[in-house]
Amino acid sequence: MKIVESKLENLPLIVDTMRNNPVVLPTDTFYALSVPISSRDLFDMVYKIKGIEMRSASPIGFFGLRDMEKYCVLDENAKNIVRKLMPGPLTLILDAKVPGHWVISGKIGARIPDNNITREVVRSIGPITLTGANLRGFRAPLTIEESVKQLGDKVELYVDAGVLPGIPSTIYDYTNKRIIREGRISLMDIRRAESGI
Repeated sequence: MKIVESKLENLPLIVDTMRNNPVVLPTDTFYALSVPISSRDLFDMVYKIKGIEMRSASPIGFFGLRDMEKYCVLDENAKNIVRKLMPGPLTLILDAKVPGHWVISGKIGARIPDNNITREVVRSIGPITLTGANLRGFRAPLTIEESVKQLGDKVELYVDAGVLPGIPSTIYDYTNKRIIREGRISLMDIRRAESGI
């Protein structure tokens, strides 16, 4: 187990480690347990470490709209939301464009985190998991220390960006126009963005 600072000079180590092991990364909300979704084995390992089964669309981190379009069904209104509110603390539940082990009930949870190091990881390695770096029954961590206390040696590398905001992302199910969880981004923000305002 190793802890490194959230600096671009550590990007090669982070990406190299993530090709074979889960890594804890900072986001604009909490610390996340991340692997490239391209690896089924690593993807399954994330949920085994957390001690949970994936029963709903798990947040997947993308670099930008172009990447999201490869995996998600986005009409013009959905694209407006992405352009206006992402990167940011918003998870959009969208219909999946392609099948995959990251798809639940035909849906995918799409995130573009407002965190430079994590977005650079995504740019280098492709879409990644962004599920909380915590065990079942414990809160998602605001600090690396909290995450290490919960996950310990089960994770190869932790990327420390200090204390994170700790306000959960808003989860908006675009497929039925419903807020599942409201965070810093309100339903009014989403509606305004959707209409291009």
